[in-house]
Amino acid sequence: MAGNSFNTKHEKRQSNDIAAESGKEFVFRLKDGKEVGRAGTLNGFEGLIRTLPIESLEFHNAGKHFSAWLHYLKQDRIANAFDRIDSKGERLRHELLEAIKLNKL
Repeated sequence: MAGNSFNTKHEKRQSNDIAAESGKEFVFRLKDGKEVGRAGTLNGFEGLIRTLPIESLEFHNAGKHFSAWLHYLKQDRIANAFDRIDSKGERLRHELLEAIKLNKL
């Protein structure tokens, strides 16, 4: 997605941030396939969870897409915590953010 402004505010990589290889970013989509964000780092991923539409978070959480990407980043504790989350709406957003906060290596 050329000129993608979704990730610029959250993708300032910090030295302790975990990054995906180029081309292996997490692509946030809506159920209809429309891209709404892209994260190449764990911090960017967390930042987008804070702001993206709940519909996208529900779609990816239900499909276990988040945990697959987190396992790829070797963030197994966060991935396993995400697998146990079965909430909807703003509660889902809160629980995803809390799981990252409590399980970040």
